[in-house]
Amino acid sequence: MKSFLALILSLVCLSLSAQKYQGDSWATVKASGKGTLTIVYYKQPGLIYSENGKMKGVCVEIIGDFVEFVEQKYGKKLDVKYAGEETVFTDFLKTVQGTKDILGVTNVTITEERKKFFKFTPPFLSNPPILLTHKDAPTVTSFGDINFLLKGYTAEIIGGSTHVKRIEQLKKQYVPGLKIEYVENGPGILRDITANPKIFTILDFTEYVDAVRKNLPVKRQNLDLGSMEDLAYIMAKQSDWDEPWNEFLTLSYRTSSRYRKIVVDNLGATFLAVIK
Repeated sequence: MKSFLALILSLVCLSLSAQKYQGDSWATVKASGKGTLTIVYYKQPGLIYSENGKMKGVCVEIIGDFVEFVEQKYGKKLDVKYAGEETVFTDFLKTVQGTKDILGVTNVTITEERKKFFKFTPPFLSNPPILLTHKDAPTVTSFGDINFLLKGYTAEIIGGSTHVKRIEQLKKQYVPGLKIEYVENGPGILRDITANPKIFTILDFTEYVDAVRKNLPVKRQNLDLGSMEDLAYIMAKQSDWDEPWNEFLTLSYRTSSRYRKIVVDNLGATFLAVIK
């Protein structure tokens, strides 16, 4: 009986989730002249977040420009629906992968592995990964120093992120005894570092910008973690929304004064200088 009830509850939850994240296909929009662009997001300060009931951030403004582009080029009207927030990054990825006509919006890095499971828009931003510690941690100038300067520290990493591979490689090469804990999101890591000086992490530069704005007691370590990562919006493999996004989110748009203003307004002039 309990198993039957559990099955029913599971089916109800799946049904509610499907209702929550329903949108129109691009084909439907073109055929009818209008439709809904449904968005699920994973909060990222500066990129996409809700403030006083209003969606804000770089991604929100770019999506607004996309809506104008669709109307001007195709004469189709889009209603943007921010259907919900997923607070766990891995849940965000699973939701997008399993739902045909929605757009997943946050700081998702384009990788060859992820291309097996998702469609990507062209990049909307380039972003350097950084190693972040508490402000009272020693200054680390080389990866070899981590094993003794940060001895006894725990590394916290967002599960499912590209930083998992980075921290595991760092452990293998330089810190064989490193304890790694995988957590749900960046804000949780920043809270933990604030409370515990013996934690460090690898995060996107966008998350560091947010920490600085909030005057959190963190320090960026000057270590080269590799080249810039291209961030994009994601869709299920069955989605056809990649067609208009490929036409809109071009290099020309990303070098426009409009785009530069969006970045400066939401992330600051310092970030714009970093991504040049």
